[in-house]
Amino acid sequence: MEIREPPIGVNSAPGTPVYFVTLIAGLEPIAAEELAEKLPAAQVLGALRGKLLFASPHPPERGLSLLTVENLFAYVGQLEGIPASRDGLAVMERRLAETDLEGAIAVYRRLHGRPATPSFRVTAKRAGSHDYNSLEIAAAAGAGVVRRYGWTVDLKGYDYDVRVYLTDDSALVGLRLSRQPLHERSRVRHGAASLNPTVAHAMCRLSRPTAGQVVIDPMCGVGTIHVERARLPGEAMLVGGDLFEEPLKAACENLTAAGVSGHLVQWDARRLALRDGCADTVICNLPWGRRIGSHRVNRHLYPGFVRELVRILRPGGTAVLLTQEKRLLSRLVGRSGRLEMVRQYHLSLSGMHPAIYVLSRSAQ
Repeated sequence: MEIREPPIGVNSAPGTPVYFVTLIAGLEPIAAEELAEKLPAAQVLGALRGKLLFASPHPPERGLSLLTVENLFAYVGQLEGIPASRDGLAVMERRLAETDLEGAIAVYRRLHGRPATPSFRVTAKRAGSHDYNSLEIAAAAGAGVVRRYGWTVDLKGYDYDVRVYLTDDSALVGLRLSRQPLHERSRVRHGAASLNPTVAHAMCRLSRPTAGQVVIDPMCGVGTIHVERARLPGEAMLVGGDLFEEPLKAACENLTAAGVSGHLVQWDARRLALRDGCADTVICNLPWGRRIGSHRVNRHLYPGFVRELVRILRPGGTAVLLTQEKRLLSRLVGRSGRLEMVRQYHLSLSGMHPAIYVLSRSAQ
C-alpha cells in the first residue's frame, strides 16, 4: 500500500460518509485488509503514515468493529496553507471557525445520542517544523470551534473530541466516534511491557488463522496475543508460557475475563516442554531489551528460542514475531537453515521502531 503525503483527495460517491482511522504506523496494509473484510462496500481513499481514509455506506457501528486500529473518526476536512510561523495559529483559529462540523456531529449522534449541553475538547498532533507546539494548535483550533458553535470546553468530561493532525502546512480534521480508544481492550491486568492489542491482533491476522490450529506463544506475558487470536474466526488450541509466575497469573485473569480457553505453563522459552513439530503457529512478542531484559540478555535468549522455534514448528508452519532486536533475529533466522523470512512490517511504536517478522518453517 502506498503511503502518501497529505492532503489526500477525497473523491467518493455523493452522500457516502467519509471516515478516517488512526493506527500504529506500519500496520496500514493489514488494517486495509481488515477494512475490506469487515466493510466490503467501503472505498479506501488513501493512506497516510498511521492513518487510512475511506468512504463507507455501512453503518458507522461497523467501523467500531475494526481491531487493528486505534481510533475511528468522522472526516471533517483538510485545511491547507497553514503557515509554519506564529501566524499559523491565527489562521488555524479562523479556519476552524469557518469549518462545518454538522456532518460529523450527525454521525456521532447516531452512535451516542444528542448531548443536552454539548462540551468538547480539541486534541492536536503535528509533524514538521513549526514555530508553535501541539498544545497551541489545540488552543487555537478550540477557539475557532467556540466562535462557531459556542460549546463549552471540557478537557475531561467532553462530549465531542475534535482532532487536528497537522503535517507541514496541511491539517486533517476529524471528530472521534469511539468514546474510548479502540485499543483499550483485552486486559483487566497489565504487565510492565504489555503489547498493544491492535498490534497483537495484526500479528494474529498475519498468522493465517484457521480452525483447529495449535497456536503457541512461548513468552506470553499477560496473554494479550491469545485474547486477540480468540477474536478471529477458527477456534484454536492456545498454549502460552512465561518464565515468571506473576505474568502467568495476570494472563490467567485476562483470559478468564475475556472468556478465552487456553493452557498456560511456566517454562523457559529456550527449553519448551513441547514435542517436535507440534505447533501450527507461533506468535510472540519477544523481549526488546528495553523495559524487559537487555541486549546482553537477549544475545543468550534469542539463539535458544530460535532453536526451539525450529523444533516445535511443523513443516509449513508460520511464526509471527515482534522485536526491536532486528539484526539479532535476522541473523539467527538466516543461520537456522529451516526458517524463511516471508514478510516484514516496520512499525513506529511508543517512540521505538520494532518490526513484525512473518516466518515460514521449511519442509526439510
